[in-house]
Amino acid sequence: MRVVFLGDSHLARVRRDLPVVGPDVCNAAEGGASALDVLAQATRVAVQDSDLAVLSVGTNDAAPWKQVPMTVFGRAVAQCLESVPARRWIYVAPPGVDEARLTGSGDRTNAILDAYRDAALSVCGDAGAGVVRTERVIAPLGAAAFVDDGLHLSGPAYKLVLRAIADAVHAKW
Repeated sequence: MRVVFLGDSHLARVRRDLPVVGPDVCNAAEGGASALDVLAQATRVAVQDSDLAVLSVGTNDAAPWKQVPMTVFGRAVAQCLESVPARRWIYVAPPGVDEARLTGSGDRTNAILDAYRDAALSVCGDAGAGVVRTERVIAPLGAAAFVDDGLHLSGPAYKLVLRAIADAVHAKW
């Protein structure tokens, strides 16, 4: 069984610690990706019906300069789950942001990210996907869960999230 990471930088930044998740992990996630990019990622790495796909989207979809409409976002997640032939799915929910560290005016907020997270959780729940509630996994770290940009996860946060993904992979397989 191959585990395939699809989605945004929350997964794309994981490289050397992939073995924590399993012996055969393919990381096709890309920084800046939205739900609209996932089908192309899955096609590039030829996701098969024997694969388990781990999906992380929502953070970039909520960015003011992208602002994927919620209905379009929900449809894109649903289309991905229906079209990509992975046997099983795990959704890695957006971790939120440390709003105090964000530098752009009108940047993402946790309230907006909550809406995207909820939309994806609804679609993923209907499809029987497993879920990693990243915001809950990293909560014990507080502000230390994020690097200085307030958006990306810190090393300690990744350790917690990767362990949670590994647990979800083992539970789904």
